[in-house]
Amino acid sequence: MGDKKKKGDQVEDFSTEQLNKLYRKRCEINGVPLCKIFKERLEAVCSEGEHLQNVKLWEEMGPVGVRAMMESFTEIGYKHLKQLRLWRVKCQDEGVRTICIYIDKVRLLEVLDLLDNQIGVLGCKFLADILHPKCENKLVKLKLDHNQIGSEGLAELAKGLAMNNTLESLALNYCGIEADGARYLQDILANVNSKLYKLKLCGNRLKNEGAYELFRALEINNTLERIKLADNQFHSDPSDQTLINKILSTFELNKTLGYYDLKFNLLSDEDATRIIPLIEKNKSIFFIEISDQISKPLTDKLKSLTKKRKPKKKKKSKKKK
Repeated sequence: MGDKKKKGDQVEDFSTEQLNKLYRKRCEINGVPLCKIFKERLEAVCSEGEHLQNVKLWEEMGPVGVRAMMESFTEIGYKHLKQLRLWRVKCQDEGVRTICIYIDKVRLLEVLDLLDNQIGVLGCKFLADILHPKCENKLVKLKLDHNQIGSEGLAELAKGLAMNNTLESLALNYCGIEADGARYLQDILANVNSKLYKLKLCGNRLKNEGAYELFRALEINNTLERIKLADNQFHSDPSDQTLINKILSTFELNKTLGYYDLKFNLLSDEDATRIIPLIEKNKSIFFIEISDQISKPLTDKLKSLTKKRKPKKKKKSKKKK
């Protein structure tokens, strides 16, 4: 559940009890009802003498409800929260602002998941500020799936991510990113200090132009290990081999990227035939799906090539004393 409160020689930490009382007060001041799930979770950890490390909420709160909760965390400088997952709570940009204020003050949150929360460009600006290395936070995973931030929102995120040195996993599935957003993905992937190894971009609209620019960046990137690009509306074009040639070049040259999810994009059997020998040679590729349009024999061949391959074990970073 959470950290046990230490007694004995150490001063007892009553911050969770304070949080419980302050949250009720903040809801009253803001004129919003208590979030039932959060209230019950707080009461449970308080009764067990523990602290709140993980918060996962899926009850609609609205931006004011999120503000009431986050201002409670911020006011007491709550140091135990490591993971915050708000799913479809309608936090909107104002809710993101108050989350970022907390992150900037305490700088200990590691996971932020804001699935389908009506976040736009302004929310991305707030997030970019805390993603910038000057914030010195510990965020390693950020998920913004199903928020229509578009290429403009991605441009704002890139202002922080292009210099970020802590984030390891970024999910931007179904975020309305168009082909012109690929330039900002290039900026993020060009970051020499990046620790980003997992990038999820399913369900956007990169199309051939955007996919080409993205693969240009992937071709030389040496940090990313997993990429998800399913359902991005790019396709094989016999009259223009520019995109497929760049994809093939990435398979050949990139020895770090081992996981490719390219399904629900229209690649052909001819493309698969050209891909197979490159996968045979590049032993670092341990998973690949390229299209549901590929014939079964070619699909089976690709699966057989990677069946016994395993991802490289990540080195554990040494914690600073």
